[in-house]
Amino acid sequence: MAATTSNPSQLNVVFDGTWIFIPTVDASGNIAGVDIYSPTCGHPHAGLFLPNLGPFGPTNWPQPSTCYMLDSHGLNLLIQRSSPSSGMAASGIDQSANHCVNKSRPIAGSWDLVVSIPAAPDAWTSSGTQSPVAPVPGGGTVPCFGGADAPTAKVSSVQTLTFKNVSSVALCGAPIQLQSLIPTPYTGAGTLIIEGEIPYIPTIQHERTAVHAMANFAGLDLTLDHPLPSSGSSVPNPQMMPRSLGSANCGHAIIFVPIPG
Repeated sequence: MAATTSNPSQLNVVFDGTWIFIPTVDASGNIAGVDIYSPTCGHPHAGLFLPNLGPFGPTNWPQPSTCYMLDSHGLNLLIQRSSPSSGMAASGIDQSANHCVNKSRPIAGSWDLVVSIPAAPDAWTSSGTQSPVAPVPGGGTVPCFGGADAPTAKVSSVQTLTFKNVSSVALCGAPIQLQSLIPTPYTGAGTLIIEGEIPYIPTIQHERTAVHAMANFAGLDLTLDHPLPSSGSSVPNPQMMPRSLGSANCGHAIIFVPIPG
């Protein structure tokens, strides 16, 4: 564990791609920690620490060659603070920009990577947001997803968890080259990026495999009937080029939060 410091600082943890977020909520309704799973769908993962806060998007996303590959197992992101934090309220997760489902679902063992963060985030923002509808010939759109657990609002593929007054950070289980990028003692500001997929050729089969894996892991009635607009496979005559810039195209994040009813 890194040494501590009293200087206020901030850490942003950015997850890009196909992830399932399961927050732990305390008796006050605040998020006390988060487990983030990548369902088994053949996605290679990578990580990178950058000494700035971004924001990161398609125009300034780090090149895959600068990231470090992550093995398929559990990682623990241990964050200590110079002052305590009660964390943000679970109700602060933007359900209008995310695919949120009720937490009372069975969780399978079919995951490749889990990142456990036993610390309370001060903020949670979502980007890479789009309406999950696909164009049809002759005009109009159809829903991309089917099933009882299909998203009723927009979906987002980039989730940023913010932690303030950070005094030390350790990403246990990550490659030593990645761990060594995180300063000790931790001061100032930085961003830890967890990339859910290295570049791929977007196809409807690839996307459906990812969504099926998410549904299988989380016990969801969810299918992908039409490719998401960002994939490139839903537009006429797409250029089938490997994705090299941010905003994952074959899937999105699913967030388990308590939803009334």
